[in-house]
Amino acid sequence: MPRIAPSTCPHLGLVSDRTLAWAAPDAAHRCYAQTPPGTPDESHQQAYCLARAHTDCPYYVSPEEINPQTPPTRRRPQAFTFLAALLAVFIAAAVLVYGQGWATPGLTALLPTATPAITTVPITPMGPSSSNPAQAATPTPVEVPPTPTFTPTSTPTFTSTATRPTTPTPEPGGQILSITPRSGDVGWWASNDRRHNHLGDSFLYAGYFDGQVFVSAIRFDLSRVPRGAPIHGGILQLTGLQADRLDRGAPGTWSVQMLAVDALADFARADFQELFNAPAAVTLFPSLEPKDLKVGKINSWSLDRSTVQWLEQQIADGATEVIVRIIGPTGGQDTLFAWDSGAGPASLGEAPRLILNLGPAPATPPPLPTLPVIVATLTPTPANVLTAAARALTATAVAVTTGTYTPVPGNIVTPTPIPANLATAQALAWIQGLPPIVPSTPTPANAATATAYAARATAIAITTGTFTPTPEGAVTPVIILPTPVPQNALTAAAQLVTATARAKRFGTPTPLPYNAVIATPTPTLFVITSTPTPANAATARAIAAYATAVAMTTGTFTPLPPNAATATPLPLLLYLDRLTPTPPPTPTATIPATMPRELVGKILFFSDRAGEPRIFALDPATGRLAYLTQGWLYQAARAQEFRSPDGRFTLLVQERLVEDSRVPQVYIRDNQFNTTRQLTFTTGWSYDPVWSPLGDRIAFVSTEPGNDEIYTIRPDGSDLRRLTVNSWEWDKHPSWSPDGTQIVFWSNRETGRRQLWIMNADGSNQRRLLDSPYNDWDPVWVK
Repeated sequence: MPRIAPSTCPHLGLVSDRTLAWAAPDAAHRCYAQTPPGTPDESHQQAYCLARAHTDCPYYVSPEEINPQTPPTRRRPQAFTFLAALLAVFIAAAVLVYGQGWATPGLTALLPTATPAITTVPITPMGPSSSNPAQAATPTPVEVPPTPTFTPTSTPTFTSTATRPTTPTPEPGGQILSITPRSGDVGWWASNDRRHNHLGDSFLYAGYFDGQVFVSAIRFDLSRVPRGAPIHGGILQLTGLQADRLDRGAPGTWSVQMLAVDALADFARADFQELFNAPAAVTLFPSLEPKDLKVGKINSWSLDRSTVQWLEQQIADGATEVIVRIIGPTGGQDTLFAWDSGAGPASLGEAPRLILNLGPAPATPPPLPTLPVIVATLTPTPANVLTAAARALTATAVAVTTGTYTPVPGNIVTPTPIPANLATAQALAWIQGLPPIVPSTPTPANAATATAYAARATAIAITTGTFTPTPEGAVTPVIILPTPVPQNALTAAAQLVTATARAKRFGTPTPLPYNAVIATPTPTLFVITSTPTPANAATARAIAAYATAVAMTTGTFTPLPPNAATATPLPLLLYLDRLTPTPPPTPTATIPATMPRELVGKILFFSDRAGEPRIFALDPATGRLAYLTQGWLYQAARAQEFRSPDGRFTLLVQERLVEDSRVPQVYIRDNQFNTTRQLTFTTGWSYDPVWSPLGDRIAFVSTEPGNDEIYTIRPDGSDLRRLTVNSWEWDKHPSWSPDGTQIVFWSNRETGRRQLWIMNADGSNQRRLLDSPYNDWDPVWVK
């Protein structure tokens, strides 16, 4: 049995022989730092015992503290021993005589002191943060992937890997829980950045640089914390990673805040302003100054009782996550610092860590709070035009004299689930995957009307283009007459008695179909037909010139009313050859478990052909292009690239030490056994790994030849093949076809621009896939 690397925890050993340890997590391992020896689970072994970060373990104690050894020295002379004893007696006598009067910093440092289990620092719970500036700068982020030198340091205020505060032994039935974020739950934001966020990046930037404000955030998963379990203490730890843009002479401080998870509606899609303006519940103290920020240094914050109570209440109320925000200087001189996120190629593996000392969980968790709702009655429909006009005048008078009405709160509910208009019914049907709802074409009253309809349709088809075809399986809306609103309580009671008697006699009424729409005497819905597609470029220019002339001479077009709806919901793809100038509104969709069928086989990619980076879809069979209207679909397709076809293995990119420098390499994680092994062993960078849908090969990019080239390799690390050969050009971001026979990638060969290329799985028949005067990059072939 080979010995484990020196980075393994010295307290880890086997049950049969505590001097030995397996190289992988195993049930036979014991933690001998505990009395009696503990039984660490396999995830704890992977995160601490078998990793370089074993000193982060809550149970870790340095061997010197457990069994201090005095190195062998030469025998001291008796005179030196006598003088040392005399000096010790003198110090002891002075302390007895003068008591605390001699407790000077210099002398106190010589006396033995007990190390507290958890150092408590003051913490201030807050409501909505008042320290946020009203406006932030609007820069473009600058990211320079560094290769920092990890040099742990220590100061009296903050702990480092060399002197980490010990965590108390949990009480019987309790536990010490150490939480690190997933790669998609940690990252940084920059003001006015085109990208909403940089989740999964190696750096946690905070500060101000080159006219930009940088903020970082971490989302910790609290789902393993039992609801109702008391929290006796907690520690938050961040490790410095980059300081090359830190101006130690610039004024300003860095603060860390805790946010309730509902303070940020959608963490993964939040932009800079949403994160920056989210109200903070707790601000941790002390704030950090430039002298406290160093590469490799661990900054620690202990949670005081008020913060612990707030966190306990969050968990009791059903929260399974908490957000930590890092804010630095937001103006003035350039100064920027970054902590380690634990993700990305430049990470040193020192992820942010939240350590909680938990008491035993209660036998019965506390009940979840009942969310209050406000039941709003429907406003009666005006009986005639005069009533409607009177109500409009009354509302105007109230707005002018008193102010606008109180906006409708978010927890308001109406007593009926029936959609009030066609747009709502269409959106609900689209989200649930039901057939689309389209208005029915009126039946001609006579032959002349039918002839007129046909002639008009023919004229439009010849001059402008054919109508948008009706979706397959579409249904028409069912118009439901509303129940009249009772005029008084007696009428309402009579209606209730009648409905109850009818239900007892005939049974409950048949539920309304999903395509039902409430009808009202006054217009509540304007059906807007799609703007006709120009037949050619000249027509398009004429339409644009006409719109410009109307805007300059008459004014802008009358905006659509708020209750306007289009005849069909917005599809996932808007083909450029059928694109209308004003696309209909997009309903909010739920993320499906699998990719939509209409995207399978398409190639999604970024392009600047629209004037700014946008996601497009290419049908390789027909060459048709389309906008991708929902960006999360690209991220979902990209995530599938890293997983093996059976879902057991995941491809990762991590750094390894090569000739005193850190080089990203491709690794394979076994999700079943939570183990990781290195796949590539190149001296250059290896990244962008993607798994073939056949499961037999993995494509990746390597800089081994001096520039970026595409390789393939078997999952066991054998049969390495180089597919592309260039002198200076780049070939990047491979993606397999659904059948595993081809690879699409982007290259700057021939044109100098980023273009989409395609080749066979063995590297043969390399050719440009899309010839365009624009930059096209980062393709993903949807499977």
